[in-house]
Amino acid sequence: MISTIALLSLSVAVVLGHPPIHANIQEEIANLVNELDSKLTSKPMLKITKALDDMSVSAGEQVTLQCEVLSTPSAVIYWERNGVRVQGDKEINVKEKMLNMGNPVVESGIVSSILSIPCAQGQDSGEYRCVAFNGHSTGKSTAKIVVEGTSTCKSLRRSAPVISLWTDSRFEMEGNSATLVCRSSEFASHSWFFEGKEITADTEDYFIQGNGDLLIKNIAWEDMGTYTCVAANQYGEDKVETFLYPTKRKGN
Repeated sequence: MISTIALLSLSVAVVLGHPPIHANIQEEIANLVNELDSKLTSKPMLKITKALDDMSVSAGEQVTLQCEVLSTPSAVIYWERNGVRVQGDKEINVKEKMLNMGNPVVESGIVSSILSIPCAQGQDSGEYRCVAFNGHSTGKSTAKIVVEGTSTCKSLRRSAPVISLWTDSRFEMEGNSATLVCRSSEFASHSWFFEGKEITADTEDYFIQGNGDLLIKNIAWEDMGTYTCVAANQYGEDKVETFLYPTKRKGN
């Protein structure tokens, strides 16, 4: 089992994050993901609950595309423009799956993502696609964006971060680990708050990961509530809220 998990960790990062070399490698990874998710308490599913719409905008306007996904197990979201990936990746959360290995797992919830164009120009016109992936199935939503006219944009080099991928809600069984996602489009430091009180980084049960995600170990009923992620740099900050709902273990 250890060698299997080690292979999965390496393969997911290499193959799912980059174009595949052999189709049989992807098939093997799919089998390994199914093995890790064999203790899910409900069947895998994925549904886009907030889809994209075609739009026409004037040059110089800010454009924000948002996609929302309900899934079991948890999904990641990435974005494509004219078929080329421009934001995010397909790397599933292997670390959490390993921590919960052997336990009944809920791993259900809603994940949201935005793609922001701060100052739209003609070259930003095209077909944009939100792609959601949870290791079992893929969901897509596509929209055509047309930018009309011309405009001069200010430099965006000094910009506040924008949180581009986050957990909106998460259900997980008591005693398991759960990850609350918070990724930003710009370099930023991340801090987390629970019901308004700042969480001390890297304690026994809380770990703020390098990408901004919050890993909560051994969740309990007392952990239910609203969590706030703040991404900040010297030019400003952005924040999102997520709700964690611990569920009772069967037989409790």
